[in-house]
Amino acid sequence: MPEPTVQPNIAVEKVATQSQPLLQSILNEVGDAGKQAEKTRAEGILKYSSLIPRIEAYKDGVKRNLIVYISRFGSPQSSISQDDIAPIGSMLASMGEEENLDLMINSPGGSGVVAEKIVEMCRRYCTKEFRVIVPNMAKSAATMISLGADKIIMGYCSELGPIDAQKFINIGGMVQQVSAQSFIDARDKLIDKLHEAKKNNEEYMGYLQLLSSSTVEPAFIVECEREISFAKDFVKKWLTNYMLKSKYPSKTDKEREKIANTIASNLSSANEHFMHGRMIGMDECTKLELNIMQLDKTDCFGSCM
Repeated sequence: MPEPTVQPNIAVEKVATQSQPLLQSILNEVGDAGKQAEKTRAEGILKYSSLIPRIEAYKDGVKRNLIVYISRFGSPQSSISQDDIAPIGSMLASMGEEENLDLMINSPGGSGVVAEKIVEMCRRYCTKEFRVIVPNMAKSAATMISLGADKIIMGYCSELGPIDAQKFINIGGMVQQVSAQSFIDARDKLIDKLHEAKKNNEEYMGYLQLLSSSTVEPAFIVECEREISFAKDFVKKWLTNYMLKSKYPSKTDKEREKIANTIASNLSSANEHFMHGRMIGMDECTKLELNIMQLDKTDCFGSCM
């Protein structure tokens, strides 16, 4: 399996002090590498500094191994994709099977299918507790990865995001990202208006023409529905089998499934959160009944820039 894309010879000079916010320390270390590559897997740099031992030994004294995934926000190559599988697999293989594994992630999201594979890979190398650390942002597919953990560690500026499926379409010569739910809602509204027009003996041909457009044709709508169902199924599966089992060991599978359904419906609903990039902070995550380890804003482990 190929080695991680980040090589140790680009380690930076400055080593973080105990009082420096952790995310700032990480960004300092990966900054130079980010200028050379569109996406940085930080393990190759960070293993030569004090950061990984500092995180692995944090507070509870439990031995934990850490891998780090840092995406360069704003880059067209920053999305979670198939290209990430080999580097992550290489890091896990070099680490070997461990009881406790932490994944630190800072990512705008990407492929939900790849997110599921990353969770599966991490789980294969972890025999006890798998935690995800979110020092800043884990959005969309990165949120899905977080939901595959037993516990999510968040600070005051950490955020997850909605997982409603997104479609990319060309509008006026520009590629736009639109929620799959928006196409389904638009189709349903057109059908309602068509029926209403027919009932009132009004002109309805315009609605029929709109319903024949590519963004509301049956095959496209079915695909939108399947992508939404995939996100919900992903959340229900991993939450029920891991995070909620860890948080509520005394509850029955049926009780945990009910909580997982509520969480999945909330996070996958474009109508609930309105914007795909909307912040879902640690307090809201706790209210949703996710298993969150909350860090105080003065804690250097949980502080952001």
